[in-house]
Formats: sequence, structure tokens, C-alpha cells
Amino acid sequence: MADELILCYRIYTPTNQIGAWLSEAMDRIRLITSDETRDAYAPDFPNLESVPEYVTSPEVERRMDAICERGGTKAVIHVTEDDILRCARVRDRYGIPGLRLADALPWRDKYHMKQWMREAGVPTADFLVPADTRDALEFAERVGYPLVAKPRLGFASRGVELLSGPDEVQRAAADWDFDDLLLESYVEGGTMYHVDGFTDSAGVTYAQVSRYVNGCLSFAEALPLGSVQLDPGSPESVELTAYTERVVAALPDVGFCPFHLEVFRTPDGGLVFCEIACRLGGAHVVETLTLATGVNPLRLWLRHQAGLEDGRQTVLADQGRRYGWLFVPPKAGRLLSIREPEDTAYIRQYSIRTTAPRTFDGAHSSSDSIATFVVDGADSAEVEQNLRACVDLMGTLATWEDEREQALAGSSG
Repeated sequence: MADELILCYRIYTPTNQIGAWLSEAMDRIRLITSDETRDAYAPDFPNLESVPEYVTSPEVERRMDAICERGGTKAVIHVTEDDILRCARVRDRYGIPGLRLADALPWRDKYHMKQWMREAGVPTADFLVPADTRDALEFAERVGYPLVAKPRLGFASRGVELLSGPDEVQRAAADWDFDDLLLESYVEGGTMYHVDGFTDSAGVTYAQVSRYVNGCLSFAEALPLGSVQLDPGSPESVELTAYTERVVAALPDVGFCPFHLEVFRTPDGGLVFCEIACRLGGAHVVETLTLATGVNPLRLWLRHQAGLEDGRQTVLADQGRRYGWLFVPPKAGRLLSIREPEDTAYIRQYSIRTTAPRTFDGAHSSSDSIATFVVDGADSAEVEQNLRACVDLMGTLATWEDEREQALAGSSG
């Protein structure tokens, strides 16, 4: 098929109308997706293949190779972080336009990106790719505890560990894949931000600065993870936008592309680089950017890669109100029920992410949740106030077994 388009995408969300957004090219698109989302996409995509264990399976790349070997592939389209490098490798092999592997690596591999930041003079935590457990222990002795261990190619905080001493390092090391491991010194206290937007060869074209409510590892303590868009023109927003421009300028040019940057602010006010990716942010970043700008960034990114529009011609600008999101993680225990909230003016979206009753052993990543909220406000302070109200509200929407037992005991007393 001439001018064939390969789309790799494993996530299905009813609010993202992928089929409608790409409808004029549907006869040319070959979708490679996960077995879990196959049935959801089948009505819109007549040319569809699914793969089990999509995130880690080499079969995804083999399927792309089989399509490209027939000739006529015009574009290979990626969205999520797990597809960035394999799609880049396929483009390299077949001379297909788009993001190349050499340019993608510093945006994807946490070791490479921190090397680039260090060379550009951008402060980062101390880091090391250890050869073995002894290497790890020597590094920890030098930088101190707690020690952060994470997959170099991980995302959504999956596999991130906070290790408090040598015994924990030795225990964790038994399960480490040293080919996909980065150790970092722990950045104490402070605030964590994320910046989301688009860049092109001229630099950052749009940046939305947001501040996390709690941190990306809060799920380990069953605390909700939230995010608040900062007010445009505020000192924090101006400072973080300039910082973002510096970080993006230090990395390879990836053309027109979305980005998601995470930054620490230390108690003394300094900014420390955490990581960056050449893709859209997860959680409800797409939804809040859509509300803030009136433009759906996922639709824009897909259509640009497919050659259906030039994303560089779309102007992104904030329209006034501020938005935020909240992920409520499961705790260890049995969830008996969960229900919808009453109509609340500031809640723009609410989603139940689980069935009930169901037993959980806690959350395993920052994206694990039993429910999510998207809220709005006149400014960032009001958004944060509304997010905290959602945390309180969740206590009335979800019933856990231990809480019911305590309530029954109290009523019988």
C-alpha cells in the first residue's frame, strides 16, 4: 500500500477520538496496539494488529518491520514513552522521516539525558550506572542515603525505589537489571514541577508550568498525586519557562514535538533537573492542556505525524482559567464500593478506575488509581483548594472494609 502509516498506540480512552481525528487517512493506517485495547479500537481501525505484553514485547518492532519491508511506509507514528525508541529504530532502518534514534536517546534514556544536562551546566542529582552491587554501595556511601534506584527507560515511576541503607541496596540489587538501572542521590524536600508543551527547531513554542501536589512517589504511601497549573506571568511560571527553554536547547533538535519535563526546587530555592521526555505528559495532562488552550495536544501530535496538518501552524495559548488533576491511589485493603460524586461546579471530569468490591495490595506506580478528578478554578490557588476538597470528597465516595468495621464498632458503642 502506497503512503502507508504505522500507528503504535497501546492506550484506549473514550474521550480521545483517535479514529475520528485520523478518519481521512484510515484506509492507509496500520494500527499496532495491545491485546487489551484491540476490541475498543477494532470498530474504527480496519487494519489492526494486537500484541500481548505490549510494553515490553519485541513483537511490536517485528510487526513494524514486516509492514515496512513491503515498502511504501510514509510515517511511523508514536505517542507513549515505550514506543519512542523502537519507532525511531524502525525509521532508521527504513529511511522513514521522523525522530531518529540518536536524537531520541537523550530524551528517553535517563542516563544519557543527565549526561547532556551535566555537559550543559544544568544542575542534576549525582548519578551513576553501576556495574554491580559493589559499585552501587560505593556510590551510596559517597552521596549518602536515601538512594534512588530507577530503570533508565522507565516511566510513571514504575520500578523506582528509595533505599535507606546498605542492607536495602543489597536486597534490591538481587532483582536489578544492571543494563537498565540508574542510581541517583536523593533531592531533599522542596517542590516538584512539571512543564508540558511543544518545541520545534526554533525552540519552545508553548510551555504550561504546573506544580505537583504531593510527589510522584506519594503513591507508595497511598497519598493522592495532584497537579495545579500555575498562573501565567507569575514569578514561578516565568522562571520555569525560562528554565525549560534552557533544558530543551541543551538537547538534540527533535523538530516539532511535545515534551514533558520534571524539575525539583530545593529548600534553598535552586532548580534541579529530574527528567524530560519527547512525548505528551501522562495522567490528565492532555485533558488539562486541552481545557487551558482549547486545542487537544494529542490530536495535534497525531495529525502532524500523519502528515494531515502542520502542527507548527497551530498557535497554543492559555485562555484564562486554570486546571488541575488528581489521581487517588488504592491503599492496601479491600475496597467495598465506589460511587460518583454529586454535581459539583468545579469538577470538570471524574472517572472511576476500578471495579468493586476488589482487594488491593497498594499502588505500584504514580498512575495507579481507583478514581481521578479534573478540576478548574479562576487561578492556581483556587484550583489547589478544589483539589484538596476532592481528597476530602473521596473519603465519602469510596468505602473500605476496615473503615466500615470501624464505623460499625463506633455505632455499636
